Amino acid sequence: MKKLYFLLLLSVYTHAQDSSTLPFIIINTEGREIVDEPKIMATMKIIDNGPDAENQLTDLPAYEGFIGIEFRGSSSQMFPKKPFGLETWDANGEDLKVPLFGWPEESDWILFASYNEKSLMHNVLTMNIAEQMGMYASRAKYVELYLNESYQGVYIFMEKIKRDKGRVDISKLTEDEESGDDLTGGYIIKIDKTTGSNEGSWFSEFPNNGPFTQQTEFLYEYPKDINTTQKGYIREFVRDFENALMSDDFTNPVNGYRKYIDVETFIDVTLLNELSKNVDAYRISTFLYKDKDSKDGRLKMGPPWDYDISYGNADYCEGWLFSGFSYDFNKVCPNDNWLVPFWWKRFLADPLFIAQMRDRYDELRSNGIFKEENLMNLIDSLASEIRVPQQRNFNQWPIIGTYVWPSPRPIAQSWQGEVDELKTWLSNRLKWLDENLPTELQVLSSTPELSFSVKAYPNPFINSLTLNIESLTDDKADLKLFDLNGKPIEHQQYPIHKGQNVINVNFENRNQHTEIELLKIKIGSQEIVQRLIRH
Repeated sequence: MKKLYFLLLLSVYTHAQDSSTLPFIIINTEGREIVDEPKIMATMKIIDNGPDAENQLTDLPAYEGFIGIEFRGSSSQMFPKKPFGLETWDANGEDLKVPLFGWPEESDWILFASYNEKSLMHNVLTMNIAEQMGMYASRAKYVELYLNESYQGVYIFMEKIKRDKGRVDISKLTEDEESGDDLTGGYIIKIDKTTGSNEGSWFSEFPNNGPFTQQTEFLYEYPKDINTTQKGYIREFVRDFENALMSDDFTNPVNGYRKYIDVETFIDVTLLNELSKNVDAYRISTFLYKDKDSKDGRLKMGPPWDYDISYGNADYCEGWLFSGFSYDFNKVCPNDNWLVPFWWKRFLADPLFIAQMRDRYDELRSNGIFKEENLMNLIDSLASEIRVPQQRNFNQWPIIGTYVWPSPRPIAQSWQGEVDELKTWLSNRLKWLDENLPTELQVLSSTPELSFSVKAYPNPFINSLTLNIESLTDDKADLKLFDLNGKPIEHQQYPIHKGQNVINVNFENRNQHTEIELLKIKIGSQEIVQRLIRH
C-alpha cells in the first residue's frame, strides 16, 4: 500500500523523478496566476535532507509555509523558463523571516532561472569567488523546482540583496532620521534599468563617454520608504563624490575622491567584473551602499549581482572575446542606452588606484581564488553537484546546441561542452589579464565618434515603434528586424537628414508569443543593434 501511495503521489507531478541530490522546492499557487507585480499568495515546501543526502518528493519538508511570488527580471522574463522573486509570508500575507538552508533568517528570496546560461554556473561561480575574496555576496544553492505540480528544472535559490545583519550589514534608516549622523546612513542605491523600481531615481550631472549626451541614472534601493530629505542627502553625497572625481585635484588623498569612497571595495568588484568580463558590469545591476558616518560612511561598491551575460556568454559588444576590458564598454558600444559611468576613466588616471588594483590582482592570482587551479577546482565541484540534475533540466528545456539570446557561436552541443568552454575561456582570460591589466598610469583613448545615435520607444512594443535618430549626416537608415535565432522578420528603409529624425515604424509581421527581437539599424557603413521586447 505504501508503494502504491508513493506512485500515486508521483503521478501528479509532470516529469517527476524518484529522488535528487538537490533540494526540492515545491510551489503551489492554488490556481492563481503569477504576474510581474504584485506578488500573489502561494504555498512553498522545501525538501532538503542535508548535504550529500537523497531527497524525495514524499519526504517530510524541512520548511513549509506561505509565500508571495511574482516574476522578476527584465529581458530574462521573456524566456519560457521564468525567474521568480518571492517573500516568505505568514497566513495573513505579512513578511515572515525564516532561516532557509541554515542561512541568516530573512523574508526576501530569488529563484534564478539561468535559462540563457547553459552551464548553469555563472552566478553560483561568481558568488563563490566573491565570497572567497572577502566580500558579502548572496548565498546561492542549486535546487529543483516544481510549480503547480509541473517540473521547472534546476534553479538557483539566492538571497535577494537587502539591508540586514546577515546581508548588506549597514544601519537601519527610519523615516524620522532626518538630521545629524542619523541622516547619513544606511543607504543602498543601484545603477540599473528602471524595471521594477518604485522609489525613484536621479541622474548624474556628468556625461559618460560618447559623442552624444548620456548620464548615469541612480536608483533609490533602500530604504523602501525613503523620504525627500533622505533622497536629497544621498543624492548630494554622490554628487560631491563625482565633483571631487572630476576636479583637477581628484588624486589628492585628503580632499580628492578617496574622501568619499572605500577604494578597496571598488577595486574588488572591478576585478570580479573584469575576471568574468561581465557585459553588464558597472552600468546595469550595479549596487552601492553607505553606512552612517559614525560607522565609516564612505560609499562602498557591491554586492555583486547578475552574471549570466559574462564569461564569454554574449554575442554583442565583444562579450564573447576573452580579451578587452568591461570598463571600456563605452568605446565598444557607445550608442548603448546604458553606459559605464565616467568614474573608471578617472580611476585609471590615478597612479595609486592602478597600483592598488594590480597589487590586489597579483595577490589573488598567486595565493587566492584567482589562481587558475582554484578556479578550475571550483568549477569541477559545481559540475559534480549538478551533473545528474542538469539532464532533467535540459530534458524539460531542450535548448542545448541551439541559439538562445545571446549565445556566441559556435554553440556547444552538450552541457559538458558548455562547462569545457567556460573553463577554456576563463583560462585564456587569466592569461590575457596577466599581460594587460594596467601596471602603471595609462591614458585611455578617446571614444571613436559614430555618425548617429538611436533611441527606440515604446519598449516593450506591440507593432508600432518610434525611432529618434540623431545623425551627423544626410543618409539612409536601413532597418532589419530579426528574431533571437537570427531569422529575418522585416526589412525597411527610410531617408534621414542631418540632425534629429523621428521615424514611426510599423512592423506588420509578428510571431505568436511575446519575445525578444533584435533591430539592426545601419546608416552608411556603421550599424548598431537595439534589443526590443514584443508583446
